[in-house]
Amino acid sequence: MNPLQKRLLSFLIAFAIVNISAGQTKAEQVEAIRKEFQAINGDSTLEKITLKDKEFMGYMTDGGGELTGYYSNGQVKKIREWAGLSHGNEIKEFYFRDGKLIFVYEQFNSFPFDGKKGEYIRYRPKTTFEGRYYFNNDKLIDQKVTGKKQFESKTDTATKLLSEASEWIKRLEKKRN
Repeated sequence: MNPLQKRLLSFLIAFAIVNISAGQTKAEQVEAIRKEFQAINGDSTLEKITLKDKEFMGYMTDGGGELTGYYSNGQVKKIREWAGLSHGNEIKEFYFRDGKLIFVYEQFNSFPFDGKKGEYIRYRPKTTFEGRYYFNNDKLIDQKVTGKKQFESKTDTATKLLSEASEWIKRLEKKRN
């Protein structure tokens, strides 16, 4: 499939999802969102914009960081955030339809602590948290979470993710323009 055909297929999937989502059950909406983020991940024609460390975080973490926006026809489709911390690596992927957040995948890979040496073992990370959050019209419609975050936020998860997505779009757009 050539790049133009892939874009057309992505557009048709998004169009179909938008037009049928109003009368869908939650399970049907979640399945439609899954198909859409899979189509986004399969689109090799997306334009990439990347910010490093301080450009998006305002500070430097132990292992660095990166924020990458993926665009099609000037519209953000996906944002990938990666931060290397002293105790593990955090990954978040935000997916969008028509500029609206539809899905977030969040993962934390912890470094085990070696008590004898008094340090983290960075070469053996273990996934200790995974979260999948499904959105429709800026409302969290479903979530699937396994594990526990080391540092929980007092802020409502949906509010926090919507706010982060909005902020990351602003920072990426600033660099893009």
